[in-house]
Amino acid sequence: MIPGHFTIRDWVYIAVFGALWGALEMTLGAHLHVIFPPLADTFFTGLIMAGIGAVIALVGRTFVTKTGAVLFIGVITAILKVFSLGGMVIGPVVAILAEAILIELALLSKEPPPRWRYVLAGSLAVSWNFFHKFVMMRVIYGKGINQVYTKMVQDGSATLNMDVAGAVRVIVVLFLIRAVVGAAAGWLGWDLGRMVAKRLSRT
Repeated sequence: MIPGHFTIRDWVYIAVFGALWGALEMTLGAHLHVIFPPLADTFFTGLIMAGIGAVIALVGRTFVTKTGAVLFIGVITAILKVFSLGGMVIGPVVAILAEAILIELALLSKEPPPRWRYVLAGSLAVSWNFFHKFVMMRVIYGKGINQVYTKMVQDGSATLNMDVAGAVRVIVVLFLIRAVVGAAAGWLGWDLGRMVAKRLSRT
């Protein structure tokens, strides 16, 4: 994939959608950390922001139908996140880039991707939020999988009001919620992108 295959119009759209996603990360993301209590914070905030990010990226992909478009949208978003008022926080930056890469992989095709690929892309992107915890806690804090798993079960059971004894059930529910929200984001991204494009074509 060579950046030169994008037109000036493509780059404008990439910049617009990247800036939109980045602006929401810097504003809405910060407010959500205040709205939700610390215990539920990492789950709900990450879930909401990943879902919104997937929708924006997928709508952007509707306007720029070339491989690499979502990746560059994610790069712009990550750069804006780095320069946000909270300063450089590696976790969200990695999450944004990972989501963009997963969407790119799901949409890889010589033919225009159908709706189901958008749904898959959204599901993969938001589901990364689940695995992100294991990766970042290991890389940044050097914690083992068992430690992260135990903490996730404890926080998840409290957030979802489920019995901590059913650890596997808690983990499965936490993952499925992300997958379903991501699938919904993909479905919405497909419809919203085409609706916006249709209205713009009439102007």
